[in-house]
Amino acid sequence: MEPLTFDYESLHLRVDRGVFELFSRGRSEFRVPLRWLGTLVYYKKPDRPGQLFIGTVRDSSAALYGTDQAAFWYSTSPEFRVPPGDEPLFRGYFTEVAALVDRRVV
Repeated sequence: MEPLTFDYESLHLRVDRGVFELFSRGRSEFRVPLRWLGTLVYYKKPDRPGQLFIGTVRDSSAALYGTDQAAFWYSTSPEFRVPPGDEPLFRGYFTEVAALVDRRVV
């Protein structure tokens, strides 16, 4: 199976052989087995860009996308914001990723 990739500005996301990797500005910044991946685009205000959080979850049955902040064991936040109109792009990618490991998207 070919790696499942997603590029957004300076961010490159890749899933290959059950491992999720985050690259930013060409550097590897985060790597985790899909089983423990959690992601969230958090908006403080609906009309403002949100922050992307990617990390590991305490419980592998937690939602892969739309992860509750309390479910994170560890999270990192790349240095860019996600405009509300672009959130469906991230949701679409992580929905495909979640299907690979039978995890849910909220």
